[in-house]
Amino acid sequence: MANVLQPIGTDASGYEVLTAAIRELLNQYPGLPQGERIKFEELEKDKGIAFSADSGALIYEENEDVIGNIFQTCQFPFYVVYRTASDRERRKLSVQSFLDWLGKWLCREKVVLNDKEYRLTEYPKLSRERKITRIVRENAYGLEPQENGVQDWVLPVSVRYSNEILEPDA
Repeated sequence: MANVLQPIGTDASGYEVLTAAIRELLNQYPGLPQGERIKFEELEKDKGIAFSADSGALIYEENEDVIGNIFQTCQFPFYVVYRTASDRERRKLSVQSFLDWLGKWLCREKVVLNDKEYRLTEYPKLSRERKITRIVRENAYGLEPQENGVQDWVLPVSVRYSNEILEPDA
């Protein structure tokens, strides 16, 4: 069995930087319904689209060079949650398709929406010395519906990024 990479720390200041960048990126998705915004951890009782950080910004690898510069490999795992009150199969398939296409777009794969091709060409620039290197996703899935028929659909996503902490010139 291969060793599973475990976090060795948190990038506390990276959490704020990544949250703002991901909120902006998600709201640039060309398949977002007209007038809809993806909010941070804010859903209505029976509808809406939001995202939520899973466990913050995590450091997985850290190296220091001879002059004190630190190079980190980090991840920012999060979930996109799409809430709907429909119990119709067609609507559920539509929600799952929306999340699948959003995930493909975030991963810089080609998506076709209304007979037009779209591809995310570059990741957002991050402040400070952070740079997104890759975004990966898992499959979208539905959670157990509530008694009132409201159901949340979830897309797990992880942003991989580098962070450099450079010593000021002496």
